[in-house]
Amino acid sequence: MGAPESKFLNEVKLPWSAEEIAGWSPKRRDFLRAVTALGGLAAVGGLSGCGGGSGEAIAQTAQPLLDQYRNALLADAAFWEEVQKRFILNPSKLFMNIGTAGSMPKVTVDRFNSENTTYAVESQNGYSNFLTQRTAIARGAPAGQTPAAGNGFGVDPDELVISYNTSDGMNHAILGIAWERGDVVITTNREHPGGDVPLAVARDRYGLIVRRVTLPVGNNQTAAGLAKLFADEIDAARAAGQRVRALMWSSPDYLTGTMLPIRRIVDVAIQKSAGFTPIITICDGAHLPGMMAYDYAALGVDFMAGAGHKWQCAAGSTGILIIRNKVRASANPLPLPAYFPVVTAGLGGTANTAAIADGRDPNAQKLLVGTVPWASRAGSTSATEVFNIGNVIQSCGSKHVPLINSVAESCAMWDSIGRKKIETYILTLSRYAKEKIATEWGVDALYAPKDDQELMSALTSFDPFYGLPTSPNGTTAAAAIASSTLSGQVVSRMASEDNIIVRNTTVPTPGGNRYPLRMSTHLWHDVADVDRALASARRIARAVMGLPPA
Repeated sequence: MGAPESKFLNEVKLPWSAEEIAGWSPKRRDFLRAVTALGGLAAVGGLSGCGGGSGEAIAQTAQPLLDQYRNALLADAAFWEEVQKRFILNPSKLFMNIGTAGSMPKVTVDRFNSENTTYAVESQNGYSNFLTQRTAIARGAPAGQTPAAGNGFGVDPDELVISYNTSDGMNHAILGIAWERGDVVITTNREHPGGDVPLAVARDRYGLIVRRVTLPVGNNQTAAGLAKLFADEIDAARAAGQRVRALMWSSPDYLTGTMLPIRRIVDVAIQKSAGFTPIITICDGAHLPGMMAYDYAALGVDFMAGAGHKWQCAAGSTGILIIRNKVRASANPLPLPAYFPVVTAGLGGTANTAAIADGRDPNAQKLLVGTVPWASRAGSTSATEVFNIGNVIQSCGSKHVPLINSVAESCAMWDSIGRKKIETYILTLSRYAKEKIATEWGVDALYAPKDDQELMSALTSFDPFYGLPTSPNGTTAAAAIASSTLSGQVVSRMASEDNIIVRNTTVPTPGGNRYPLRMSTHLWHDVADVDRALASARRIARAVMGLPPA
């Protein structure tokens, strides 16, 4: 790159040789410029010491982790640069709000557009249960083939539905359960309306009792501790003479990005069911498809509703709904709960066709309903499906075939890359972001934990005002994060001034609501993107508070 870059190499000690740098892509060279402009890797690590002890003390503990994460990410940078080329994102903007919406890769956009045209030209319909697509998504390979380890969703196609979004899936799950008056559902204080609203409908319609676990905020929490909160709440409900029927929670919670431990919470439900009514588990996993390489059968959760249009990067208005439809003793030995589809046009069973055809038979409708095996599902401990509940829910009139195929196309791309590889990459980016926030702002700026890796997701919520001095107009950092207006200004100015798209959330705390920024790290991001976003947040937070530039 000529003399200027050589000057950087002479003045700043870097771990890469001139030959290595010469072979870098333009994006990685931009990262080099950011490093050298800030004075080397120590500055990229953000060792300012603000908000949490001296810079020297923080550097001794946090810098090795930053270096470890950064080096791991850079080691495979060329591969991910090729992956990034599969998307058609606006290059003038940095999109870090995947928790709200992803972006279809070009292969999915092309298929979606082509099929929409074909369906219009040929006046085609969408009457199907889409078993072929569901099989490929569930198993991560064509029907009849064994999927590669870590690909697919680890379930059978009778347990998977291509839904319209997470909220649609949560409505299916919650409103299809055979509730009884007085049933207790234990949930949390950080749920999305997609789960809270159908739960409220069931409460008002059936007389449910809703109890909420108050989740902690920040780094000082553990997976074991979160699971214990649910166990303790079950005990408290029973001590009050109440019948606990279900646990409902989000993994991760969308406000902070904390990955509530699904397997541990399912284990709590299993253990606490001994001698009592079996406890149903319902997970709002809006961010899981495309982010985490989970084997959902092994997790043992009864219902998981996730998005297709977020991290999985399918078309908008798509989702993944997983319903436990057989008992795998090693995952969850509890019998299947009674469940009745609330949106369907598919029987899932056989009816007396002669009686149905004969409209004069007064028993025709009774025969039709009586032959459907929905009721036989309740209490089943069979290791094989009672009937294909996925077919029943998926079959609901004519559906948008290109929309559903967009999910299959994006899932196939994820499987071709390797879901575990994607999870590892984006979680490493998230760890890098969290560690950098801890060094620049102080660990207490984090709303999601960084030290218990079981609680890690690719969402990072943090306080951009943390540790800043009181402004000339008297605004304190504590007052700034408690102001949705000031937090919102950081979001809007990051977009308008630096073309960086993030969002803020509303997190309930013992001191009232707080409004941290939430940043997503996805497969089209790299360390330079994280550095750029955090530098923008820090600069603009100071400006919003009326402080001079650092």
